[in-house]
Amino acid sequence: MYQSLDSIDGKQARRTGMAGPLGELFDHGCDALNTILENLLVSEAMGLGRSYWSILSLAAAMANFYLTTWEEAHTHTLYLSAFSGPVEGILMVCTMYCFAGIFGGPSFYLQGVFNATGLSKVPYVRENLAWANWPVSDILVSLAIAGLIGNALASYGNVYKACVREKRSVFKPLLGLIPFVVLTTSNVAWMLGNQSQLFVQGPLFVPFLIFWGLSFAYLVGLVIISHVCKGPFPYWNWIFVPSILGAVDAHLPQSILQNSAIATQWTVYGALLLSSAVYAYFVYDVISTITEETGKPCFTVVSKDRKD
Repeated sequence: MYQSLDSIDGKQARRTGMAGPLGELFDHGCDALNTILENLLVSEAMGLGRSYWSILSLAAAMANFYLTTWEEAHTHTLYLSAFSGPVEGILMVCTMYCFAGIFGGPSFYLQGVFNATGLSKVPYVRENLAWANWPVSDILVSLAIAGLIGNALASYGNVYKACVREKRSVFKPLLGLIPFVVLTTSNVAWMLGNQSQLFVQGPLFVPFLIFWGLSFAYLVGLVIISHVCKGPFPYWNWIFVPSILGAVDAHLPQSILQNSAIATQWTVYGALLLSSAVYAYFVYDVISTITEETGKPCFTVVSKDRKD
């Protein structure tokens, strides 16, 4: 259902005369939130748990999404590759869920690829290729990272062509990647600091990832607004502050904000509350402003007669 609605919303908006910047913000904003939520489900289905693979897969998914948004902001065109996240990506995820349900849950993805495919029964494979019997989950995440590299090259290629065509600098758009790098690096550094308390304390892992996801969704929203309003690119925003402070504090010789398990919990949940409040206000402000300026309501389709 999500895949279908995500694919037809633009066509329906144009058919009803309701197309506009708010629709684009809804589309990409919901996709940004879905990136973190779907990644949590996929990590659980593959049995990744509180691991570096979970963080790597989340960072790769966010990077792919941010690259697409960044690319559209600089080319004014939404490019969809042969493998599109909202279409083929959702189908692949559903297939992964089906495999997990049919073949024994997360344990299917934790076994070696030769065991999963039955090739381990072949004497030659068992005796000579045992080193390549990687867990299925590791292979899938590695393929996702390889796809990210290809997507990054393709995105910059499209931006490069647009800049050459419009006689703009081909290097300045790269500065637009800095906000994502800052946010991702800060949050990863935070997770790895302070004796990796965010990994050790299980109840903090998911709240931290949701905080990260909301911060990411806010960043993506700002990029989209700069694009539809033809404003300056958002190289900086205040949502970076909790991530940077948390990362710095986690690597101090003696942490100030996270000097105990309870203090770490308060810090993480405080950051989550702050990001939730900031994003909620952002959504309210954007919806109220755009509906007022365009005269198009948020959840109501106005007939053409009423518009006239």
